Amino acid sequence: MKCDLHIHSFYSFNDGVNSPKDIIKQAIKVGLDSIAITDHDTMNGFFKAKNYAKKLDFDLVPGIEISSREGHILGIFIEEEIPKNISAKETIEMIHTQGGLAIAAHPYDIFRKGIGDLVKKLKFDAIEIMNGRNYLANGKARKVAEELNIAVTGGSDAHIIDEIGNCYTLYKNDLYNEIKNGETRAEGNLANPY
Repeated sequence: MKCDLHIHSFYSFNDGVNSPKDIIKQAIKVGLDSIAITDHDTMNGFFKAKNYAKKLDFDLVPGIEISSREGHILGIFIEEEIPKNISAKETIEMIHTQGGLAIAAHPYDIFRKGIGDLVKKLKFDAIEIMNGRNYLANGKARKVAEELNIAVTGGSDAHIIDEIGNCYTLYKNDLYNEIKNGETRAEGNLANPY
């Protein structure tokens, strides 16, 4: 099964341009089994999409991209927003308190607030090694994930509709537990970052 774990809607301030409903339609069109709408510092996109996804029997993972002081962190399988501008360590702890999973988003992308080598010191559940807008740094993320023997994920980091599904996480049937157990794979094609 395929899940794009990193998509932005127009609820990402000055960033994404698509409605949550259009995102779900496109995800279905490109053959995804599930997605996470991970807007910057808000879960409004997820909450707006929740009923529509349910009506279509489409699996929508609760998510957010949190701007910690040290860099961006994806929080998935959570139900409440995590505040921005707190330490990465506190951010991860708050995600885990909700029973969610913390993923280092584009960790080695210096232009888009990657967390860098801090990924090696904190208790992340996974590293995003396939990011659709991360032309240069995906290889480094993959190498570090292998060194740490940590779960891997993929996400398009879509800001426009045509990017949805460019990168994705492969899983058999239980995304949450397969990430927890390091059983996922990441695949996809890179979008032009410019």
